Amino acid sequence: MNGHIQRWLQERHFRPGQLIRNRYRIVGLLGTGSYGVTYRCDDLVTGAICVLKRVHPLRGGQRRAELIYDREFQAMTRLQHERVPDLLESFTYQGQHCLTMEYMQGLNIGQLLFEEEQTFTEQESLQLIHQLLDIVEMMHKQGMIHRDISLSNVLLHEGRVQLIDFGLTWREEEPPALVQELDELVSGDEQEKRIRRRLDASSDFYGIGHLLLYLLYSTYDDADDAQADNEQERSWEQELQLHPRTRQMLRRLLLIDSPYVHIAEIRSEIEDILADQPHPQ
Repeated sequence: MNGHIQRWLQERHFRPGQLIRNRYRIVGLLGTGSYGVTYRCDDLVTGAICVLKRVHPLRGGQRRAELIYDREFQAMTRLQHERVPDLLESFTYQGQHCLTMEYMQGLNIGQLLFEEEQTFTEQESLQLIHQLLDIVEMMHKQGMIHRDISLSNVLLHEGRVQLIDFGLTWREEEPPALVQELDELVSGDEQEKRIRRRLDASSDFYGIGHLLLYLLYSTYDDADDAQADNEQERSWEQELQLHPRTRQMLRRLLLIDSPYVHIAEIRSEIEDILADQPHPQ
């Protein structure tokens, strides 16, 4: 019976107006994902808007919830960056693991591309990635790999790039066996998962490469390929008209060619490409 009650509590959303921990008043649902549910809240102590994240993985049950909760708590406790949300509190509410954090304004890249239909030129795409590198480099210097850089976890607000969601972050002092236990519970394509869940910088570089590819495709017009309907499906290298060094950089980020070792290499590459492009009048 207790198991049924716990499952019901986990699957039930907090409702608008509900007061959590006598401090956080739920305003509304921000999003749901494979690892949990996030809500926009009013913090009655500070008067600020904040985010409450209820860790509720779709697979793996309570054990996986504990692993994700602890991993995100440990990462956010250590991270100090103006474009990463500050952790406010961690607690258990009605048997559910919760984190509250600073509310970061903006839309994620997925929303910008597929809901707002925003487009990014090659130059704008590279500038966005250049900003993201600052945050990722800070994590790497502190011995952490994000391992989940994606359309949903990179936000853009008034030209500023922000990074969220640290539930899969690996810390270098963490035993690999513990990480493997969590990763076994993550669904998805096995080859893709194997690359993205690596315990080294190439995992984040691969995520950055995919993010850049999505940004670059935002200006691609598939009507140009109407005459090629009967031909074989074309690769991104055939479809996208890119600076040769951008194409080369993408191949290395996506592990097609020899991968990057240090993030400084990627930054230098982007700066060289941008310097070689004509500036708008």
